[in-house]
Amino acid sequence: MVQKGLVVMANGVARSVWAAWVGRLGAVLGPFLGLVLICALFAMLPASGPRFVSADNWRLIAVQTVILGTVALGATLVIVAGGIDLSVGSAVALITVGIVQFQRQLGWSLPLALVGGVALGGLCGLANGLLVTGLRVVPFIITLGTLKVFRGLAKWWAGNLSIYAFDRSRPEPEWLKRTLSVNLRPPAWLAESARDPIGAVLAELTRVAPGVWSLLGLSLLVALLLRYSLLGRYLYAVGSNEATARLCGVRVERVKLAVYALAGLLTGVAGVMQFAYFHGTGDPTSGEGLELKAIASVVIGGGSLSGGEGTVLGTLVGCLIIQVLENGCTHAGIPNAIQDILIGAIIIVAVAIDQIRRRGLHGPTRWFLTIATRLGRRPPVRGGEAGS
Repeated sequence: MVQKGLVVMANGVARSVWAAWVGRLGAVLGPFLGLVLICALFAMLPASGPRFVSADNWRLIAVQTVILGTVALGATLVIVAGGIDLSVGSAVALITVGIVQFQRQLGWSLPLALVGGVALGGLCGLANGLLVTGLRVVPFIITLGTLKVFRGLAKWWAGNLSIYAFDRSRPEPEWLKRTLSVNLRPPAWLAESARDPIGAVLAELTRVAPGVWSLLGLSLLVALLLRYSLLGRYLYAVGSNEATARLCGVRVERVKLAVYALAGLLTGVAGVMQFAYFHGTGDPTSGEGLELKAIASVVIGGGSLSGGEGTVLGTLVGCLIIQVLENGCTHAGIPNAIQDILIGAIIIVAVAIDQIRRRGLHGPTRWFLTIATRLGRRPPVRGGEAGS
């Protein structure tokens, strides 16, 4: 009987090891494989292939990823901590309106107005954090309410119309045009050496919009924060088990305030990018659906809506999957209605996979693990043999 118990225990350990290995491998390689498959699909389609694989198109995809990626970085922090923020799309609209009105009504310079836009995003995030911690209501309800509040403030402040920061008397600065431009040209001194392989690579890199480099820099900072800072450890602790984190001395309310404020600042940066992308337009109706794409990007990249899981790299891959899908459908001539259906299906599948992963392995994966452990199992021990 003792030997039989040891066999059962060994089988349980083996299954747990297999499950952990498969889960980690899927979390790391799954998003990358999905991105590769989507890219290969659109590259092989006759209607989209030549245009889809061009360097100009990939620069466009990179630019289109900046706003979503910046918002998704904040969503990563919030979701890792076990929260959620549905108000980011409305906050982006409010920020774009605020940047224009800071110049019109307060007479601020453009750089100061842009800083004010980032600060406004931080205030929106701080408001979410104060309501979540002060009222002790689930973040879903709080941010669902602030979604409407921020949207209403944007419409009221703009008079229910799109407003513009620039006109003929006050043209848009060149540096703002370049922020998310897809038509940049390399410097003359570098263009001359484009025939050299290294020079050609450098020339292509100089054509990447500054906003893309900004996203990569912010991604590095957020990744370092999650990996090496004390706040990052607290975020994972609170998201994994808030009660245990509280018992361990973590000030949960302060952590939640900090994470919503940081996410708000990142939303403020996304609002600045939105303002630059639409050439100084404050649109109170912009950003609709942005929160769903950000949440989907985090979950597609391996994050969990239950908290305690999520990485910056996975989130960026999730953003690329969504943007590549939209771009490829456009090149292939697929109607916008079908694009919405596909993105909605991806969100459902991503959340379903997250829930399956949280509940345990099921279906084909569990069947595979069972077969794999049984292949290495010794024949069952008989009662007489166990006692000998």
